[in-house]
Amino acid sequence: MEQIDEIYKRLQTAVEKAVGREMRTPRDFDYLSARIYDVIGENLSAMTLKRFWGYLGEKNMRQLRLSTLNLLARMAGYTDWVTYYKESSAQGDIESDFLRNNSLVTNSLQKGCMVQLMWHPDRVVTIRHDGYEVFTVVESVNSKLSVGDTFRCGLIVEGEALYLSGLIHEGSEPMSYVCGREGGVKFRVL
Repeated sequence: MEQIDEIYKRLQTAVEKAVGREMRTPRDFDYLSARIYDVIGENLSAMTLKRFWGYLGEKNMRQLRLSTLNLLARMAGYTDWVTYYKESSAQGDIESDFLRNNSLVTNSLQKGCMVQLMWHPDRVVTIRHDGYEVFTVVESVNSKLSVGDTFRCGLIVEGEALYLSGLIHEGSEPMSYVCGREGGVKFRVL
């Protein structure tokens, strides 16, 4: 059976990927704490996050509560910790690697800039950057996303799944959404 530490490390990576930022400095943990509140509407302290990431040293690491693991799993696009654990354990071949694919850090976009996203089999979604990693869907072809939906996204990587956080879909409560889970997405700045 796989070590829980490995699954925790994969959860850390999945959360970092979802928010488009690695946790390296105190400011990163403050940012993640704020993003968790923005997306999920629940508080998770930067100190708890630092402990989980081992930022305060291994002797300060501690086992997390189930409620904390649930919040982190939700940030990674899963419904809860149990779902994440089951799916992560089944995908034991996930490894760390450098991304050499074309990527787009969304904070580098000007407000009002349009980006077209495409994924298999025939999904095409055009989004407008509203600033601070927030986007609005302006056109959607063969996708569950609808015109007017809003979401947050910090990083788009060609050929990788795209995780959207804080998605407001047709007036719903904020949720997470994944585009191109199987084959990844392609993007084009218009």
